[in-house]
Order: sequence, then structure tokens, then C-alpha cells
Amino acid sequence: MKKFSIIHIPVLSFFSRDLYREAGLSWKGICFGYLFLFLAVCWIPMMVKINLGFAGFVKNDAPPVLEQVPEITITDGQVSIKEPQPYYIKIPDTNNILAVIDTTGSIESPHDVNAFCLLTKNSIIMKESNFETRTYDLSQVKQLTFSGDDIMKLLHIAKKFLFIILYPILLLISYVYRIIQALIFAAIGLLFASLHRVSLSYGSLLRLAVVAMTPCMIIKTVLGLVGFYLSCGAGLVYLLITLAYLYYGVNACSQTPATVQELQVPDHTPS
Repeated sequence: MKKFSIIHIPVLSFFSRDLYREAGLSWKGICFGYLFLFLAVCWIPMMVKINLGFAGFVKNDAPPVLEQVPEITITDGQVSIKEPQPYYIKIPDTNNILAVIDTTGSIESPHDVNAFCLLTKNSIIMKESNFETRTYDLSQVKQLTFSGDDIMKLLHIAKKFLFIILYPILLLISYVYRIIQALIFAAIGLLFASLHRVSLSYGSLLRLAVVAMTPCMIIKTVLGLVGFYLSCGAGLVYLLITLAYLYYGVNACSQTPATVQELQVPDHTPS
């Protein structure tokens, strides 16, 4: 008789051997439906946080920068502005240069003025690092005119539709990524099953892999919501934790649960 269902996974996946045993030996399917629903729920609070952060950026951070952006015209790949050049766009309340517009050629790289971006006569040069830049050619742009006000209007439109557009995209990307992970973990599970001399199908190991992945997905979601991010070695830590849970699940499937002995009371009824 089934004791657990997919609604028990988020909590019991942290500790329950019985859940792993039942998922591996009794459940049907491969749990990809659960995986999709679980990710859909996890992304809702994350999207609320992203949406609030973007709304705060549009309201507080963007206006002081965009009001410095002049009207920029690009005709047949050639950039022009009416203001004297080089024209600097600075981070508010600091002397740090965010971007510079120079079509005269006097500035050749963002590194020359310690800026993040340089708009030249026919290209945009972005600072990738202290030693590297990336150039985007504008020769294919036939006619384009925009200003800081135009960019601000686009940001307000993006704020309205950010959740609707970004949520399904992030959900789909994370779903495909997690499916690939589950397929790899299930293949590793074949080795664990061999070590424990237990016969588990690849489908059973896929279910165990999805259950084993759940604790780390919950931990990453919670840490993301509170704004706490681990170092670059976090991926390895999450990998090892998931493999440990997968091993735990395979081990649970290799062991027969203890049977419950029913207390027998002698019948003293006189005949």
C-alpha cells in the first residue's frame, strides 16, 4: 500500500528512508511531472523578488543615470550627438564614469577613462574585465534615434511585463537543466545499485534522482530569497549533497523494512 505521494517529497526527502524506498520500488513513472510543478512553485517567490528589485531599480537608480543620456542618432552605422565630446555619463554622487560617448577618436578604449562602456563613431566597446573588451559593430544600423527618456519608457514597459515574460523562460530553462541533471544522476545511480547488489531499473533511479535533488533545490531557493550566495565552490557542495542523498536512497531500496509484529493475546474464553 502506498504511504507517500509527491506532496511529501519536499519535506521527507531530507530524512525519510521509507520515502526513498517507496519511490524507488513502488512508484510508477519518472517524477518529471513533480519536478516541473516543484520548480514552478520555487520560481514564484524568486520572480517576486526579481520583480521588486527591478521595480526599485527603475524607480530609484535608473532616472539619475538616464537623465544624463543625450539624444543619440545612428545613421548608416555612424553615431552622432549634438553635445561637445567626449561626453561622459557618470554614476550619481560619484566621479566614476559609467559610459563615454566619443566619435572623434580621441578615446580608443573604455580603459582609457576607466569607463564601463564607450560609444564611438561606429561601434560600442564594452569593458569585460580589467584586461579585456568586447566590440559591437553598428554598421548594420540604418536609422535609429533615442535618448534617456526613450530608454526610461522602455524600462517602465519592461517592469509591467517582466513577470509574465521572464517566469516561463526561467522555468523552462531550469526544467531542462534539472532533467539533464536527473539523467546523469540516474546513470551514476546504476553504479550505486551495483555496489549494493540491488536490482533497480533506470526509471526507478530517475525517480530516486529527482527525490535526491529536492533538498538542494530547496536550499538554493531559500538562500536566494534571503540574498545569501555561497562561493564559487557551491556547485561542488550541492553536487556532493545530491549524490549523498542518491546513495542514501539506493541503500534504502536495498534493505527490507522491518516488519511490524502484531501482539497476539491468548484467548482465555472458557469453552
